[in-house]
Amino acid sequence: MAGRDDDGEDDEKPPKLRVVSENPNARADRQIEWAKDEAQRALSQFAAALLRTMTGNDTEAAYLIRRLALVVEAINKFEKQADRGMSAAELQEALHLPQAEMDYSAGDDWRYRRWRREDGIDDIVKGALRLAAHKILGEEPAFGGMHSERVIERGIKSIEESKRPPPPPRQPKKELAASWDDVVGPPKTPQRRLGERLAAAIDASHRSAASRSTGFNQADLKELRKAIKAKDDKRIAELTAKIGKPRSED
Repeated sequence: MAGRDDDGEDDEKPPKLRVVSENPNARADRQIEWAKDEAQRALSQFAAALLRTMTGNDTEAAYLIRRLALVVEAINKFEKQADRGMSAAELQEALHLPQAEMDYSAGDDWRYRRWRREDGIDDIVKGALRLAAHKILGEEPAFGGMHSERVIERGIKSIEESKRPPPPPRQPKKELAASWDDVVGPPKTPQRRLGERLAAAIDASHRSAASRSTGFNQADLKELRKAIKAKDDKRIAELTAKIGKPRSED
């Protein structure tokens, strides 16, 4: 029979797959989350259009009421899905300015400068929006806007610091010299002058040794020549006797 093997047992069939959700309300939760994201996106787009309209943008002003209607529609849709209204934290999440993330390493100067610049722009925008809120209402800010101005000044300082040149690289420390000769180095004497001085010293030494070894000098030689011409045997004997004698015995 079909469906049975020779032993009469049924063929093995794969079990039917069934999707069992651990949370039966998962689909409803996803729809609520989507509705919340849509409402927050519509609210942030309206806020951006409103700011551009405040700066004199005519295009945004023409569609401002339409964007406001989309915000109301998105919020109503969320309230129907979640069976509640949007909380203040959810509204703030949609309108809160994103913070500049400090994503840099110690040796990455470019990323550090970029973070400093973005953080400074965030401070300037926050301070300016605070002053703009008072200006729209035609009211004087507290303490003359001193707190908002400080935030703006802090942002300007951050931007200026991001433009400063990086510090010069550190030079490796040099080891201390063991002696003065290590600092100034050995004296530099030309090789030719040193050879000339050595030759002069050797020549002077030879002349000094020759003069010390005998008492017979050039003057005695002249006297000997005169005595020979004059045939003065006594003077010849005196002068020849001085040859080979040390000068100290003279």
